[in-house]
Amino acid sequence: MAIGPLADISALQVDQLYDLYYAVAEKDHAFRLQSQYGSVTPPAGHCEFRPLSRESFTQRVLHYDSLGAGEIGQSLRTRLARQAAAYGVASTKQKVAKRAA
Repeated sequence: MAIGPLADISALQVDQLYDLYYAVAEKDHAFRLQSQYGSVTPPAGHCEFRPLSRESFTQRVLHYDSLGAGEIGQSLRTRLARQAAAYGVASTKQKVAKRAA
């Protein structure tokens, strides 16, 4: 099944991208836990939620944006938009548009 058109997140600031990344990471982690363990609680210390820190994410995004005329940074944003659409996570721009409406 194809996912509809992706949200344009190219204009998001790095902090907004991190918020989107974190929301996607939470949904992805919950999905993986559900698919791996079902309703059973995983063993202590197993499958901990360990997303990148805001600082590490910022460094990576800025580094990717500096490579290959920004193509790698754009690829990261496209992948993040695709994952957000798959997990039903609204981008910051979408949330602001919904509030304004």
